[in-house]
Amino acid sequence: MKKQLALLAFLFGALLVAPPRVAAQECTTQYGGTTTCVTTDLTVNKQVKNPATGTFVENLGSSDPTFSGNGEVLFRLIIKNTGTQTLATVTVKDIFPSELTFSGGPGTFDRGSNTLTFTLDNLTAGETKTQEILAKVDPDKVNRNFSLSCVINTARVSSGDRQDQDTAQLCIQTQVLGVTTLPVAGFEDFALLLPFGLLGLTGIAFLIKRG
Repeated sequence: MKKQLALLAFLFGALLVAPPRVAAQECTTQYGGTTTCVTTDLTVNKQVKNPATGTFVENLGSSDPTFSGNGEVLFRLIIKNTGTQTLATVTVKDIFPSELTFSGGPGTFDRGSNTLTFTLDNLTAGETKTQEILAKVDPDKVNRNFSLSCVINTARVSSGDRQDQDTAQLCIQTQVLGVTTLPVAGFEDFALLLPFGLLGLTGIAFLIKRG
């Protein structure tokens, strides 16, 4: 009887003990059935500044205000530690599409990979840091076979096994390359040529009469 009471007391006490906190995980299944899970208590939110309103938004589609072939684009990264522990170092990578190039911001820019890299030190639990990055449209890289080119910029953050990424889309207005056609003559052009036409007809009639 005493052993049974002791066992019941042990089980009851185990129920009262709170389980340790488990970080939220994001799991993806690869081809072949392999599942990979990573912690997600480090997040990044990528935004782009609307050139018409001046506000930062998640994406700019084809029906939104566009950027010119040599315009500047301002991005904002919102990086947050949603966990309970301080992250000693957070590595941030901002990967530009080929149509954009780095113009201003922290860190080191690698032209070969078109990637900006910088770090954040001691991101405490619950802390959020915001960083703005300036890019410039490269007119030589924009596809001019289309009047509108929409591109995606990607931001990635990592700290140990914690990682996250986010994207922001924007569209660039371009000039379509094609065959240039001559303008169709209007009524004003015809009126200017009319006197010369009458003069020619008069000359022809005079030659016929002399003959």
